[in-house]
Amino acid sequence: MNKYLISDIQNLVEEKSRQCTLLMERFINASDYAYNLTAIKQGLEFLGISHESLRVFEKRTNFVVWLGRRLADYDGYELPLYIGHTKMGLPVPDTLVEKCPHAIVGFIKNMGKQRFIQDYTKELRKVSFSPDIFLYVHQSIMTSRVESLLPGLLSDIERLGFTSIKEALKKIPRVYLDYLSEVSLLKLIRKISSVVRGITTKMEQELENIDLYSGRLKEQLQELYLEADKGLRDIIENEVEKQTDIKIVTQKTSNLFSRLDRLFLGNIYHLKDYENRRDEILRLLQQEEDFRNNVEKREFNKRKKTREIYDEFMFYNKFGSLTKDEQKLFTKRLIHEFEQLHRKKSPSLAMLNKFEKRGLLSVDLDFDGLTRAYRNFIKDCIIPQHLGQCLFDLVGCFPPASDQPNRVVRDLANLKILGLEGKNILSVPIEKRSYPEDVKKYVERLRRCITIMVYDIRGSSYMGIKLHNAAKEQRIKYKFAKEMAEIVKRHGGFLLKDTGDGGLVWFAENSGSLYNHLYTESITGRGIKLRSSIFSGAEFNLIPAADASRRAILCARDMVQRAEEFIRANFMHYREWFAEVAERTLELDGITYALLPPEFKSLFRIGVGIASGVPSKDVVFSANSFGDPDLVGPIISDANLYSLERQPGRSVIICDFPSLVNMVLNIEGYDYPTEEEDFEKYIRAVEDLRLNNHGYRFGDHKIAIIPRGIHYLAEINKQKAVVSSEVSDVWISDNCIYNQKKKKIKPIYEVINT
Repeated sequence: MNKYLISDIQNLVEEKSRQCTLLMERFINASDYAYNLTAIKQGLEFLGISHESLRVFEKRTNFVVWLGRRLADYDGYELPLYIGHTKMGLPVPDTLVEKCPHAIVGFIKNMGKQRFIQDYTKELRKVSFSPDIFLYVHQSIMTSRVESLLPGLLSDIERLGFTSIKEALKKIPRVYLDYLSEVSLLKLIRKISSVVRGITTKMEQELENIDLYSGRLKEQLQELYLEADKGLRDIIENEVEKQTDIKIVTQKTSNLFSRLDRLFLGNIYHLKDYENRRDEILRLLQQEEDFRNNVEKREFNKRKKTREIYDEFMFYNKFGSLTKDEQKLFTKRLIHEFEQLHRKKSPSLAMLNKFEKRGLLSVDLDFDGLTRAYRNFIKDCIIPQHLGQCLFDLVGCFPPASDQPNRVVRDLANLKILGLEGKNILSVPIEKRSYPEDVKKYVERLRRCITIMVYDIRGSSYMGIKLHNAAKEQRIKYKFAKEMAEIVKRHGGFLLKDTGDGGLVWFAENSGSLYNHLYTESITGRGIKLRSSIFSGAEFNLIPAADASRRAILCARDMVQRAEEFIRANFMHYREWFAEVAERTLELDGITYALLPPEFKSLFRIGVGIASGVPSKDVVFSANSFGDPDLVGPIISDANLYSLERQPGRSVIICDFPSLVNMVLNIEGYDYPTEEEDFEKYIRAVEDLRLNNHGYRFGDHKIAIIPRGIHYLAEINKQKAVVSSEVSDVWISDNCIYNQKKKKIKPIYEVINT
């Protein structure tokens, strides 16, 4: 048994949380960073410029510079500091410029806003090109290159390792798909199809089996219909017409329909699964035909992005100048493309005159001149522009600009707290902080869980005593409990018990669907809702869920809000319901309400207890001795205990530490309970907060969860089991938490509506 800080467990939860993952994906894109760095190196090599200064960016997945420190604090990082100042529109000291490579500074200074080739009309005119002429030359060069490389690609195609055409197309460089001729592209797709033929054959066989199984199920459904018809006819002829006791008729009818209902729904669910798999296979088998159709409809994109041109040129340049065979294909394709300019009588023809050599009988094109102009434009415009943009995108800056939305600023602050390290230069740590195996196992065990919620209606005993009227008490409780049940169903909970004074609900991956599958609900002629079970005994399966705790907590939030609305909506009836108590004037919003007895003011408030765990050890779903579905396990008792927690005149929601862990691990966004708005002050406040047991704010859901105390699990006396006490040092053994006296405990937290 090893000693840990409770804050260390929370820190691991936060670092492994979905929010941290989403923040990293949103602001720290490792693939984009790697692309930018590689693209810069390629461009500098092409231009003959050393990329020694890029060493500060290597062996990283991102680069963030915190601006505003002394210049001496950034020794060795002058280039990223210069980029950061430029990016944020800050003055750049001359001493900083002097320490940066002149050529790279030039790329950043002269970076324009051109994103598409059409934005370079002025620059293209200098080399006697129009956007159309450039694109025709570019397309002809790329086509001649990929056509010559196709045999090598076809011979290596099996080494790519793919199981479908869609997957294969993702692994093949995009330039092949964009520039291969239609004939060559179909040749490529045939090669891919031959590689996946074995998988396709298996899918086709599975499709035949699915059709066979589906047919059998439909036949069984027809047989069930005939069985139902025959069963009802037998009951009418042999029981009803002979005036058999109504109880026997009812029992036989109920048995017939329960069996048919179970078999019918079971077949429907299987049929649905088969249909879903069938649709999935058909989509996979359709990929080849879809791709062939797309090849026939393929059109060259004339709004070409600067980045695409850059990447395609670097692909071409990697294999050197055009070979003789490639040159022949290039000239042939370019002549064909320029003939289209003549047919369309394009305005670009005037520029094309510069590259035409007129002889006695014909006009020849100056292909060398066209190629030089193309390369010069790439070298003087496309490469510098793209290098400047990549350098710009390579560096992130803290603190964020003042015009950023508050939500973005807060997200960036949380990113710094959860995912970045360093002071002046920040980055994702190459090696994440190491946590003990006991802590990691405890946390990961709760990533998916089962959550139990018990709710207790306050004042119900007091109401029964004061009303002294069972019928009236039943009507009032029924009205309140019905609204609570509707909220539970809306959040996908399984309402196992309605005790009249409260209820027991569980949340899991299958809680909502299983409830709908195993219960039928109906309304009697008197307007009373009835629920009947169609359990077969084989459905007692708890499937842990990533959102079990979140759904339970948000369900509790809505129940508390609805309870307050119920009080306001029905306060006018209190005089009728509680005539003896309501001798004085009753008003809700602060006139004489405070004069009422404490029990009266607590009426219809609720106490909600929430506890989470894993199947088998913490909770089991099975049939009880009466054959009814029931839950057994320690977390049911825990949730019940928390539901008894009281606060004068208000509802209370209490959850345990496992519930908090499951929620923080999987929810998309949370903040910390601090009022600091300033970016740097917020970070410092949260870093101090994270040194101790702490709570969270979930702004999107309008709740906060704050530490409330400790639950001593072995304490039988309920009044002593939960205490308001701080917890810092804990011990972990067998996925359980202990205090310094080796007593098994669980920190507990209160959920507050904000």
